[in-house]
Amino acid sequence: MANQTLLLSRRIIPQPTMVLPSPRSQVLDESIIKEQVLSTHNYDGRKFNTNFILSIVENILSVKMGIGEEAGVEKLNQVEELINYEQLPTHIRQLSFEIASAGLKSSANNEHSTTINVLRMLCSYCWEDKMVLMLSAFSITLAMPHKLEQLKQKAIVDCITSVLQLTKCVVELKQTKPSNYSMPQSIISALPIASYWIGRSVIGSVGAYYCASPQNQVAQLTTSIAAILHTFSPELEKKRAEESYESLKRALYYSSSSKSEVFRLMFNVKDGEMLFKDKDNEASWTTEDEQQFARLKRRMPSIWYWLNNLQKMISPQFIRFVKEQLFPDFQMGGEPIIVSLDQQGRIVHPNIMHMIHIWACAYIEENTLGVQGIYNITALVKEELKKGTSNVDRVVPEINDMISVLVGDIDNKIVAWGRNIEMKIQNLIEQSTPYNNEREIFLWQQEPNCSLDLVVGTRGRNVYLSNYEIQYWFGTEDHIFLYGGNDINWVREFTTKVSEFASKIQLNVMLAYVGKNKLIRTIIDKEKLSHYVLNESFLVWWFWTRLRSMFLSRIHYLDAINQFGEECNDEILQGLKKLLAYEGKNTRIEGWAVLSKGKKMVVCGHGAKILQVINEYEIWKENIATKGFDEAFKDHHEMLTSSSLKSHSCCALEYSTTLSKIPENEKCPECSYRMHKFVTFTCCHGHDVESDSDED
Repeated sequence: MANQTLLLSRRIIPQPTMVLPSPRSQVLDESIIKEQVLSTHNYDGRKFNTNFILSIVENILSVKMGIGEEAGVEKLNQVEELINYEQLPTHIRQLSFEIASAGLKSSANNEHSTTINVLRMLCSYCWEDKMVLMLSAFSITLAMPHKLEQLKQKAIVDCITSVLQLTKCVVELKQTKPSNYSMPQSIISALPIASYWIGRSVIGSVGAYYCASPQNQVAQLTTSIAAILHTFSPELEKKRAEESYESLKRALYYSSSSKSEVFRLMFNVKDGEMLFKDKDNEASWTTEDEQQFARLKRRMPSIWYWLNNLQKMISPQFIRFVKEQLFPDFQMGGEPIIVSLDQQGRIVHPNIMHMIHIWACAYIEENTLGVQGIYNITALVKEELKKGTSNVDRVVPEINDMISVLVGDIDNKIVAWGRNIEMKIQNLIEQSTPYNNEREIFLWQQEPNCSLDLVVGTRGRNVYLSNYEIQYWFGTEDHIFLYGGNDINWVREFTTKVSEFASKIQLNVMLAYVGKNKLIRTIIDKEKLSHYVLNESFLVWWFWTRLRSMFLSRIHYLDAINQFGEECNDEILQGLKKLLAYEGKNTRIEGWAVLSKGKKMVVCGHGAKILQVINEYEIWKENIATKGFDEAFKDHHEMLTSSSLKSHSCCALEYSTTLSKIPENEKCPECSYRMHKFVTFTCCHGHDVESDSDED
């Protein structure tokens, strides 16, 4: 159908007749007009390059209206190109003649009957194509005989401008739609009337141009067009917004040419440059939001790039994307998230905040990418070759030299191959981000159990650990008690008794307080009750923020491998649950402790139970000789029944409402009883950093 020509039909299609009164000011019966217009319509599916024709028409009319380039050979050629366009017949001149003739006989009745006649001639085309063809004929009429002098009459310019805007609006609305956009029936029903008034307007404008008919008559036509445009324009904006949203989703989830393309969709930027428009959007941005964002900027390292006037820079489609696609990971007023994009601008992780807290960038790259264990192959090859030729040296005396040469060649090839792989890996690192779903899964797969170095962190694995002394204890076989709590009496009793029995059995035991209670930390430091106190507010905040991130990241990992649920007994997850429950915001537990031997965690338990094990040392001390202190301590701890802890302080495990996987039921990590579920609203009175409000 693409090459089908325009059928200028003279078929008489039965239609209701309507006699219009002579005064133009008389209001026409729109229902009768619509009935007549619909009677002319007999669309048979034919098409042509609507956008191409419309662009030529716009160029011609822009010159006539004095808003385009000056008239010249190029513009005159465009008129010829329009007249002789291969997909339209030369009979388009006939359409131009019909419009021009009606303009010369300018009257209300004549304009109406000519408009109906023109629409009948265009019966086989869809409504938007009728509009473009009428506008095409009109532009040829004004441009003939190849003179593109500017229009002087403001009323005509205004009318043509409105007609062009309405035509472009309808054409754009009828273009390929977004997958979830549907043009409302009200707009579809208005297309016939819109076509009619475009026809009336071009005929009236021709009359005003050639016959100098009263310009107030043209102004009335402009008003009619403007009213229709007022109905269509909001729907066009809605469609454009839907298209922008769909483009942003495709770019972020599937494919885009670059990050720049994605950023242009996310933010209000001008084409070709990263300049932001001063355009308000629907985001609700308060002074409190601005202050909270400023605090967040101060907390993050200087390597991050920040946007000024953020509420004006974010595009409406990105706001919608965050609300619809990133919930529940992100909610206004909740915790911040960091979405990770690759070099093509695609989302590779919906929230890497937890990964950043757990693993440093360099650690991820070193432990997820690299060539390892291939350079000792040649020694094995040499050994096997010597074994296989052990009896050959009598016949071939130079066999050892031959083996050495062969092994040397193999070694050189392996080294060259390894370097090539390392170069490819380096290129991959430069073109990708270390923080993505695949690497998060891989890193968790490298953690076999809940170890103390995982809980505490080590330099290299994490950032902000330069002040940690605990990490230097891991290289020894010393026993370590990591402890916390809010009761100074329990702390004094615990540290005193640990020191006593350690001295009695000549055991090297290190004590480190990592609890949140600021007052307890101060007393421990003053009375020298521990070898180490996590006494800097930032380090306290970092320690527990990182543990919580590990907890949430572990849930994300277990869910990704389909192992997360109410009956999940993952060792690392259970260990993290215990620690977080002991130091929850809504708990005042007297004490808790973790015993480890070097990096190996042995016991994690409530303070009362740990003290009971220590107090009953005489009962289990005989097992130390055969099992070792750590295993003997663990065995007795497990033997103690939960009945001895009936009066222990309550535990509380907090799940953020932004977490998509919150279990309906939760067992207490200490006693395995089913926990009560509450919804808590927390206000920190402007202090969003936990270290700003340490517990006293």
